[in-house]
Amino acid sequence: MIARLPLKHIGLTTLILSVCGGALLLARPAADKTPKNPAHAMDHWDDPYDCIGCHYERYTDWSSSQMSRAYTGDFFQAQFFQYVMEDAARDPQMKDLAADCLGCHSPSAFLSGVVPPPAVERSDNFWDRAWPWLDSYRTIGQVRTGLEHGPLRETSDRVGRNPLPDLKREADRGVFCDFCHSLSGMAQRDPFNHNYRVDAGPGRNTKRADLEFPWSPYHKTQVSELFETAELCGICHNEQNTFGVFVKATHREWLDTDYANRDIVCQFCHMPPREGKPAKMGRERPWNHAHWFGGGFTGFVEGAARVKLSLDAGTVAAESDVSFDVSISDIATGHLFPTGATEERDVWLRVAVCDAEGRELQHVPVPPNPQDPNDHYFITSSRAVAYPSHSLTSQAISRDSLPEGDRIYHDVFLDSAGKVTFGQWYAVRIVGNRLVPGETRVEKYTWQVPQSLAGREVHLKATLWYRRMADSHAEILGIAKRPHLLVSEDARRIKVTAP
Repeated sequence: MIARLPLKHIGLTTLILSVCGGALLLARPAADKTPKNPAHAMDHWDDPYDCIGCHYERYTDWSSSQMSRAYTGDFFQAQFFQYVMEDAARDPQMKDLAADCLGCHSPSAFLSGVVPPPAVERSDNFWDRAWPWLDSYRTIGQVRTGLEHGPLRETSDRVGRNPLPDLKREADRGVFCDFCHSLSGMAQRDPFNHNYRVDAGPGRNTKRADLEFPWSPYHKTQVSELFETAELCGICHNEQNTFGVFVKATHREWLDTDYANRDIVCQFCHMPPREGKPAKMGRERPWNHAHWFGGGFTGFVEGAARVKLSLDAGTVAAESDVSFDVSISDIATGHLFPTGATEERDVWLRVAVCDAEGRELQHVPVPPNPQDPNDHYFITSSRAVAYPSHSLTSQAISRDSLPEGDRIYHDVFLDSAGKVTFGQWYAVRIVGNRLVPGETRVEKYTWQVPQSLAGREVHLKATLWYRRMADSHAEILGIAKRPHLLVSEDARRIKVTAP
């Protein structure tokens, strides 16, 4: 139904300059760098708390979103001050690095020339802390109910929401209401590298969105077609670094999908539509979008792809070799999976033999593909061959921090020395095998059935997992490790006979 509705009837009320869980948005912007004499000051935008009187639901959504902690998130704070600032100070090629990060993580600081802003107390990541409870929620509506009542509310109040009235006037407000709704366009036709245009400052009080016939007693309103488009999101979700490499390309990925052909834009999934009022004095509207900005968390990741085991045999003999396939299909994302800060994001397939209680008895590794010279990048490895920044200036850490021998779907960023780097600003080449919407990926396995399983009934199990960053990177940054989220699984019950 959604795909057949004309965009002009869809009341999207803000943009998705999503920060993907705090991943850095850096590199050479297409728009001007931070001006030496800034045209803006921090007080040119209203505090987000000023919006709560009329837009309580929007504020509630936003305050629990990644948008609100674009600057204060633990990952961003750690990476920005431990590596970005150091690289910007020592390497002339990276002199604009800190400003470029802020262009999307704290745009009001970037435009006001506050580079760098003061470090702040890190915000715990709400969705990562709340994920055990989120497993019981199956729809976005249930998640919203959980935020207002029950364990999610307690968790968000304790660790997730940004503090209320007076701490949201500086860089710590991240990507916030008034900034987004003051956008007037893009500096170039193609969106990338925070090439937004803003209309904010003394005497400038027009807020833009795509609601038909808008009105407000507090500010001027204007209809903007930009807010109907995926290009709005590409402003920060397409990023080209100093070496000409697109280190983020979520919008560009979307352009190659059937979703783009059918005008199903980012906002359909990441700002799910609902009926209601955009403001308390407004009229009821058939399309009234949430400002939750969900992304790579349980509610979105679960079911994003489907795993299927192809093995018809119900009985196998010990000491035999059993061939079977595992397919991954029905990828329900409007872009590659995973996406965003792909130097960090991982999806991996594990195949194992388990007992009836799910305890792993035997790992079945994926066989190497000698036809692919890059195949070693796509099999999990815990070797210390990755670096938080350039390999010449930072210490080696485990690449995946996962059990070895599983198929992993990700991008590997390589620096000028040919080493794996988590510092996207130093990437000169990307090697990747991420999952494509609409495709079916088939992995071929051989199970060498051990004698020890003879006479037992076991389960051959395939599980697809997702995580937002490697444990080794979290450890060196001194932040909490991100949970491993189950995407899909399939299993076959098999009886093992004597050889």
